[in-house]
Amino acid sequence: MSRRVAYALDRLGGKDLDAASVATALTEWTSVCHAPPARLRGENNDLNEFVGPFARRELERALRVLPRHLARELRSRVTPLDELYSAKTLPEPARRTGNWWDERR
Repeated sequence: MSRRVAYALDRLGGKDLDAASVATALTEWTSVCHAPPARLRGENNDLNEFVGPFARRELERALRVLPRHLARELRSRVTPLDELYSAKTLPEPARRTGNWWDERR
């Protein structure tokens, strides 16, 4: 994440959304997305039930709070990870949460 994005997050995000929390979320989302498909698809899996969704939700919050040009910069890091996660997981139609990453296993 660039210094410009980090600075904007620290200014605009508030107490519960800052550059450090978004950097952690990006690291966690990267780890989840690079995990083997078999590990992501397993039942009772912390990666796809807790770690991944929480990290991706935090990234989404950051993308919504940032000005467009800075959100675009962060999105350029998140989109390839989203595509990787989507390719490694399967849709789970019974789960309807409103967030596409919560509806995949």
